Amino acid sequence: MSARDASAPMPAVSAVPVPAPGLDATFAASSVPVPAADYDQLVEWAKRLEREAPLFRRVFAEAGVSRLIDVGAGSARHAIMFAEWGIAVDAVDPDESMLAQAEVNAAEAADRIAAAGGRLRLHRAAFGGLAALGLEPADALICTGNALPHVGGREGLRTALADFACVVRPGGAVILHLLNHERLLAEQVRVIPPVVRETSEGTKVFLRIMDYPDGGKSIDFDFVTLVRDHAGSWTVSDRRSLHTALPANILAEELEAVGFSGIELLGGHDGSALGVTDESVILVARRSS
Repeated sequence: MSARDASAPMPAVSAVPVPAPGLDATFAASSVPVPAADYDQLVEWAKRLEREAPLFRRVFAEAGVSRLIDVGAGSARHAIMFAEWGIAVDAVDPDESMLAQAEVNAAEAADRIAAAGGRLRLHRAAFGGLAALGLEPADALICTGNALPHVGGREGLRTALADFACVVRPGGAVILHLLNHERLLAEQVRVIPPVVRETSEGTKVFLRIMDYPDGGKSIDFDFVTLVRDHAGSWTVSDRRSLHTALPANILAEELEAVGFSGIELLGGHDGSALGVTDESVILVARRSS
């Protein structure tokens, strides 16, 4: 698959077409896949983006960012923010339902993106598939929101990071953000605190449950949504994914191996140094010349 000719006039927002690649009896008898819209309802996006924006602005200013690739972009909330800053953004995700939600969100922001002189394109591709998109070299690449653990093992990580290096120009920046797997493994954390939201569909309870099936190499991650509709009936939706365990030291080692340097290990978007009890890990690095 390939992007449109970058020299041709482009709308502020576009999607690049590609081929499609036990509970209590009061709950529904069978579960259904979690809809992508649930991820948008789980996160308080305005607060999150306000909290995270200063770090992105600092790194983007240092790297002179005008073109950016957002990998594992999900519903494109970060990508939209960057496009509203006047950046040309290519948002990439392998999940068709996520991209459908991203199109809805991007359409709502189209006028703001155009007014800022930004651009947002949506692409469907998995880890390791960026170079094949034929994009211009990026000034920065981000992979946030715990997307990176979907790489599929240590070899999958190496393939993904080498692909990142192929599409980021020398001197460009990469920002990776995920849960602190060193803490999860050490403490054998099973549950992230539940989140309750009132929605047009009723009350939603979001659960994230983890298991450690093979001694620390991977994490089984269940994303479960319980919905109590306005009549009081409950249904359950769930999605299980196998996450590769990625402690920060392994990520730093593999980034260096594919040509990134100056690696910062942060424990939060406030720029604080990573500590063993931090919930998240942020790695900031530059593509070597």
